[in-house]
Amino acid sequence: MRRALLDRLLDWKNKPSRKPLLIDGARQTGKTYLLQELLGQHFPNVLRIDFLEKPEMEEAFAGSLSPEDVISNIELLSGEVFSPESDLLILDEIGECPRAVTSLKYFAEKAPQMYIAASGSNIGLLTAFPVGKVEQHNLRPLTFREFLWASEEQALIKAFESQMNSSAAHTKLFDKLTDYYFVGGMPEAVGCWFAMAEHSILDRTKSVSEIQANLVEGYLRDFGKYSGKVNAQLIESVFRNIPSQLSSVMDESVKRFKFKGVHEKKSRYTEFEGAISWLHKCRLALKNHPIEGCHALPLPHIKKTTWLSCFCLIPGFSTIC
Repeated sequence: MRRALLDRLLDWKNKPSRKPLLIDGARQTGKTYLLQELLGQHFPNVLRIDFLEKPEMEEAFAGSLSPEDVISNIELLSGEVFSPESDLLILDEIGECPRAVTSLKYFAEKAPQMYIAASGSNIGLLTAFPVGKVEQHNLRPLTFREFLWASEEQALIKAFESQMNSSAAHTKLFDKLTDYYFVGGMPEAVGCWFAMAEHSILDRTKSVSEIQANLVEGYLRDFGKYSGKVNAQLIESVFRNIPSQLSSVMDESVKRFKFKGVHEKKSRYTEFEGAISWLHKCRLALKNHPIEGCHALPLPHIKKTTWLSCFCLIPGFSTIC
């Protein structure tokens, strides 16, 4: 499955020296696939460490954080040999190992020739972060362009890329856009949709709906695990309420997010701010603030901080509420 971000990652690979790569994004947006399968095919060998799958790998970062010592420890614990001159090291779900996050600073300073890539779905929740020592990118669900790439319909892709202005192109692309509105951009759902192209529309929609439901349930389970001091039930209330607020917009305008009725005995933005910020940091929702006064750059200084619209990145679709 082709991803547009790969071009920027290849630019990173081709630099004479580089900072460690850090891919941020919500769970199941394809971070591991992007690094291991798409970027990894441009390396002779890929060594991947998943701190969720193998928490014992944290031991590699327990002592010295010099790049040489860390690589030696990883080789011992994984049983694999790593060549710093040519191989790619992937530190997956790096947020689970704070010492590994800290080590990125030393890889940047002492081993800029190495190919070190990290990814995580809770990067925004980290209390310590190597500012200025990583090249960071955010991976979101597939765009419509990437959705077309996944279809492998070359004539349709060509029409889109060339911005063909014809009735036939408009009809075919609009049909595909309707599919995208339903399937959304989560890679698993997109892969299922096109893999079942020969099945009935009922079977396809049922399979995709099941994937979307499972993804949402996975996010809900994470709320309790990673919410920390923020009320997990409040996070869930805001998350579940976004689709209903989307459905209330009927005149094509972007409405103010209404907090009344979202959670029992809470109705003001200040009471929801922690939950909204948590969802924002986990890339499950993006905060959009209207601006007040005359439009002037930079815009952040004239935003209305207590008036919020949400650009939601939930598994079913990406849209505005």
